[in-house]
Amino acid sequence: MKIKLACAQCFEQSLGDDAASIPSSVFFSEIIREDGLYRGKCPRGHDFQIRVQTLPHEMLFEIALNAIEDGYYREAVSSFAASVERFYEFSIRTLAKAYGVDDLVTEAGWDEISAQSERQLGAFIFLSVASFKELPTLLPNRKVKFRNKVIHKGCLPNRQEAIDFGAACYEVIQDGIQKLKHSYRNEVSNALGDHLRKAERHIDWSSPLHTQTTTTALNIVAERETPPFGDILRRRGLFEG
Repeated sequence: MKIKLACAQCFEQSLGDDAASIPSSVFFSEIIREDGLYRGKCPRGHDFQIRVQTLPHEMLFEIALNAIEDGYYREAVSSFAASVERFYEFSIRTLAKAYGVDDLVTEAGWDEISAQSERQLGAFIFLSVASFKELPTLLPNRKVKFRNKVIHKGCLPNRQEAIDFGAACYEVIQDGIQKLKHSYRNEVSNALGDHLRKAERHIDWSSPLHTQTTTTALNIVAERETPPFGDILRRRGLFEG
């Protein structure tokens, strides 16, 4: 998968009198970084240092959609499942902030459950119940069994099965994100800030730093209604029928 980046210097030049002669400021990187920090030279030779605020669960969901496009359906299911798990992590960290838990304590607690997905699910469920007074949207049992067959038993899914699983994951994540944004907007912003700060130890502070948001199917900073999953597929040219 490639991530779309934009060179600030190319963009500034494109606003000048000779804009027609300046190529697009957009280019692509084939390396996806966990910390979201990208450094190097754009195709026109400008040095760039870009911090992308796309969250891990958003990036994993993009990887899954790209896998479907490329015909790698098992990899799509695996990435959709990983996206849900990273969403659980984001929710846990956000709700911990809402309860006033110190970040160091949250980190210590996460270390105790980070290697066991069932513990993460349990923490997500009960923090959600305590926060919203209702059960969160979860993957149906049949989708959990399907995921386990694919990931743990080597089952090879077809295209429609991968898409159907993606739709279920999309519902889980989008419903959860909308609840977080509605009730804990400040905590969501703070958790997003934590993600951006992960890159700080790698930043060259002597060089300009630009922060950008990439266009993704899941975009926590987008102020818009959640589009149906079918619309996401249509925009990607993945919808059939």
